Amino acid sequence: MATKGESRMEWQQMLDTLAALPPAEQRSWWLAGLGVLVAMGLALALEALFFRRSRRVGSWGAVRAVSLLSAPLAVLAVVGPARSVSGMEALAVFYLCLFTVGPLIWFGSHWLVGRSVRPALTGSECTGLALSGMAIFALPGVAFFMAESPLREAARSVDERHLPSSGAGPIVHAAQPLQRFVLPVAGRVYAQSLVAPPGIRLQAVEQRRGGVWPAESASFQPDFCVEGDNVHLMWSAREPAPYLRLRWLEPNGRQAQGEFTPDLAEQAAGPQDTMFSVAVRPEGVDPVVPIPRQRAWLQLARPDGSGHTVLLAQWETGEDRRSTCISRGYRRLRWQTEGAIQALNVQFRIGGAGAPLIATFMAEGGSAPAATAR
Repeated sequence: MATKGESRMEWQQMLDTLAALPPAEQRSWWLAGLGVLVAMGLALALEALFFRRSRRVGSWGAVRAVSLLSAPLAVLAVVGPARSVSGMEALAVFYLCLFTVGPLIWFGSHWLVGRSVRPALTGSECTGLALSGMAIFALPGVAFFMAESPLREAARSVDERHLPSSGAGPIVHAAQPLQRFVLPVAGRVYAQSLVAPPGIRLQAVEQRRGGVWPAESASFQPDFCVEGDNVHLMWSAREPAPYLRLRWLEPNGRQAQGEFTPDLAEQAAGPQDTMFSVAVRPEGVDPVVPIPRQRAWLQLARPDGSGHTVLLAQWETGEDRRSTCISRGYRRLRWQTEGAIQALNVQFRIGGAGAPLIATFMAEGGSAPAATAR
């Protein structure tokens, strides 16, 4: 069962997790799925045996064929209207359809066909087949929900072991040397850039979390940012290295994709840590490496002396929306009216919970940051 704050795994996400597991672990899951199919087949065989005694197995088969058609129709009739509305009304519509339209389609189709075939089934037999069909076709659904929790754990294991997705290939981007920095309060932070070769057009970047790829892409991410066709990573040493999937267009127009995660051995054997530095100008900032916009915000001083903050996860009007990075040379377009920059704040949320770790880089001294924890 999904814990609070977790969404249910989608069917495709479950298949992706299974495909990423080693063959020995996959085998146990496929055997469990085979067991569900065997149980369904055994139940259907017992039904067929019952009707064979009265030489009506053909009539039974016709009713069961209708079950295959009416099952998705009944589900659609219940779920479809509920999804067309929002809020508490959706729940009301769901229960209304669950006790009216759904049963009418399911039981009505079984009764109508069972009574129409020759030799015909009795009304009680039609109702019995509808009830037993509900139990039989519910088996995959029950197995699906029972498998969700262990599959979520398997997905986390996939992430921890950095197992590639099924059929995943390498990226064409050139991984630049890993860099290690120290930020006050935040501690050690890693940074790495993925540079696209000429002719490559980056289409999307996705990050796998807990073994699950996102259902839809997001503009801003804390662990990486995109600048043109290049990708820049930044993450805390206290968190797992990000696992990314890049999608791009090759010079010939062919779509391709690959997966990448920083080399953990390179992290351990990399260069010495250096202090992270940011030069703060009245109109902009110059970080030593690109910073994902979601991690940063500015403290400004208006011409009248009052202060305010600007979240860099929000683009300024007229700004290039293709870049989600704050890089060297970044400049506010209207700094003279919105106020001079006093400080740049860089935030890290370890584990996604608790108080964030914030390093504040002041305008005075530029590369000598003052740090605060909030």
